[in-house]
Amino acid sequence: MARSPRAARRGPRPVGVVDIGSNSIRLVVFDGPTRAPMPVFNEKVLCGLGRGLETTGLLNPEGARLALANLARFATLAEAMGVRDLELVATAAVRDADNGADFVRAAEKRTGRRIRRLSGADEARLAALGVVSGIPDADGVAGDLGGGSLELVRVRRGALGRHVTLPLGPLRLREAEPRGRGRMREVIDRHLDAAGWLDGGKGRPFYAVGGAWRALARVHMAHADYPLHVIHHYTLARGRAEEFCELVAGLSRESLERVTDVSRKRLDTLPIAALVLERVLAHVRPTRLVFAATGLRE
Repeated sequence: MARSPRAARRGPRPVGVVDIGSNSIRLVVFDGPTRAPMPVFNEKVLCGLGRGLETTGLLNPEGARLALANLARFATLAEAMGVRDLELVATAAVRDADNGADFVRAAEKRTGRRIRRLSGADEARLAALGVVSGIPDADGVAGDLGGGSLELVRVRRGALGRHVTLPLGPLRLREAEPRGRGRMREVIDRHLDAAGWLDGGKGRPFYAVGGAWRALARVHMAHADYPLHVIHHYTLARGRAEEFCELVAGLSRESLERVTDVSRKRLDTLPIAALVLERVLAHVRPTRLVFAATGLRE
């Protein structure tokens, strides 16, 4: 049935996504369900739901309180913007926590909306589809680093191949391996070795997604005095990327505090995110590192 002229003038209704992650929660409202959706509203709150999860098995209590308050606010904002189609999805921390189901019930009561707890496979698939939405000819390996997990997916010109979810989020690694970077590196390598198929990305690009890796891109832009502050498709040759990751992984908090392009709350996890990326690049052996601004939400 054809739309009326009035409906055509209005255009598509806005759609929204609330991403409940291990480190942050974010509301993004897009102009409509189009092939390349344009964000018209984007707000993030760093709650740290996954802090302490590795040792307690539970969501961080203060993070949960902050998340619940802001999820209710996000639902109200979306309603005020006329968003009828609002997807709320929860990832690694809520998926893995013993009290994750309790948190979901409390959040659904606060928001009046259903919340989906994504499996690791779902999270990997959606992240890779987000990369493809922004880079349709992507051919290599896509990686999405969250606070609690790392998803890796083989992408071949719009089609998705093998995938894996690994417990290598910076929040989880910092708590599981307080004995230092050397031991942390061993843990990262053991998980990546077990994946088995990563060398299938050799000689192709690696597409990096996730807030911590985007923060790393911003640091490199400042370091290189790059004139355009556009993360999507920001590209580094593999050698340069590995050298920079090694540098950031070894920086102290005092050194990082002089970096003005990164949120203060990300400083504690940025060196770990750099270490994870350096080890991923060593295992995948891509031609280059490509940062993608599109991911799970898109």
